[in-house]
Amino acid sequence: MAEIPDRLLADIGGTNARFALATRRAIAAIKIYPVRQYPQLTDALQVFLNEECGGAAPACAALAVAGPQLGDIIRPTNSDWVCDRAAIAEMLRLELGRVTILNDFAAVAWALNSLQPGDVTVLQSGRKSPSHPMLVMGPGTGLGMAALVPHGQGWAAIATEGGQTRYAPANSDERHLIDQIARRHIFVTNEQLVSGSGLVNIYRALGEEQNGRPMEPADVVDQARGGQARAREALNMFAAIFGSFASQAALSYIALGGVYLTGGVLQKIGADFAVDRFLQRFATNPQMAPLLHQMPVLRVNADIPAFAGLQYLLSQQS
Repeated sequence: MAEIPDRLLADIGGTNARFALATRRAIAAIKIYPVRQYPQLTDALQVFLNEECGGAAPACAALAVAGPQLGDIIRPTNSDWVCDRAAIAEMLRLELGRVTILNDFAAVAWALNSLQPGDVTVLQSGRKSPSHPMLVMGPGTGLGMAALVPHGQGWAAIATEGGQTRYAPANSDERHLIDQIARRHIFVTNEQLVSGSGLVNIYRALGEEQNGRPMEPADVVDQARGGQARAREALNMFAAIFGSFASQAALSYIALGGVYLTGGVLQKIGADFAVDRFLQRFATNPQMAPLLHQMPVLRVNADIPAFAGLQYLLSQQS
């Protein structure tokens, strides 16, 4: 007899909320809801439950949310939603212990050990060390990052807000870029450069506004694919700046277990991601270049990798 999906999974970003039902072995139904169309997380969740469960509640739930976790509350960095563990448990009529909430990239970190060779593309082979931390990061609406570090006989996931740290320009072109962006943002963070809006920020800083119309990251990618030099340069700078950020983060953790790149913006850029620019900047530090060259760098191809991490956590609780 086939298992009945009794797990609720959620991956809540700044732009989209992804919900799924799952069994222990497989994810059954996945639905994506635009965050802006719903006042709160619980409103989108109720629509999903009505559509997929006939209003019935699952036996347990795990939610990955793009924001810092403070106790049983996560306030997403790039939306007005609130994820309140107690409120979710009450809504689902579950005991509090049957509901798990955590940072979205912490969930992705928990998935790293379950990734298969076909789930990743190797950008730099390096020499993987099983006794060192792994680091995962990625640009989407924001810039997320988390680490999976050895802990006793197992592992521990550490969420970060590294994307909110200030970016240090690496050359005169980037200093000019920062000056342009600082006209709108006093404190220029890594996220304001390495994210969907960051790609648009870079593009705008490289030239005059065009018709004043709003731009989306996909517009920059499409124009680069169409041969526009400005858009191509924006993609190159995006990759280089991402490499700088990744390098500093990797050194902070000595991430010889691997540096994993993911995120919706990387999916949009696809094969146009300037890997050479990224890796060149990743190893720019002259004193640490030998160490940085030892770190494997991999691009995650798996769709919604946070779900795999949530599945792992729920299995550990069973």
